[in-house]
Amino acid sequence: MSDRLRKRLGIIGVVAGSVLLIGGTLLAHFTALSPTDAIGQRIYPSIPRCLWFEDPGSCWILPTLSKATAFLGSQVLMAGIVIGWIFDRKLTWALATLGAFLFTLEAIILFGIVPNEMLALFQGTLEWSSRRIFITIPPWLVLNNTVQISYDTLKDLVVAGYATTVLVLFMVVPYQVQERRKRRGEPKAPTTSLYGRPVVKGSR
Repeated sequence: MSDRLRKRLGIIGVVAGSVLLIGGTLLAHFTALSPTDAIGQRIYPSIPRCLWFEDPGSCWILPTLSKATAFLGSQVLMAGIVIGWIFDRKLTWALATLGAFLFTLEAIILFGIVPNEMLALFQGTLEWSSRRIFITIPPWLVLNNTVQISYDTLKDLVVAGYATTVLVLFMVVPYQVQERRKRRGEPKAPTTSLYGRPVVKGSR
């Protein structure tokens, strides 16, 4: 990939990511507002709060989609910076500092902000509690016992699975990138000997 193409992709990523991030954040703020104020007057009536005809059960969908859009924008923005100005370049102190900052920011987003929003959605908005049953296992599978999985258990499984997956990716992806850089930096094996003849690999 040429340097010009890399910079062009970086600029596109930064612009597109910024638009998604800002737009998603604004939409998440306004769609989560109460439709009326303290005296009963409507606030921003042109902005929808619920997805289906002001159905209260669907009022969580638009804010959640808006937050997901803002999250996607943050990832596109940081990917644009990495592709345009950090990846496959000779590191300087400035680039290393920028890379470390982005890595720390990514860790804060993936391990802090996203799980917090997931728990707020599951525990608060959707009310996934231990009193609500998600599924009842058929008795013939559990020796005619009654085994039920609550929404609280489902919440823990989802959040724990997400955190475990991200943790593994945080270890595997940087390692693979580092190994790729090592392989690209290795000198190529000589194809001719000191006497000008082709090098042939022999069996021992």
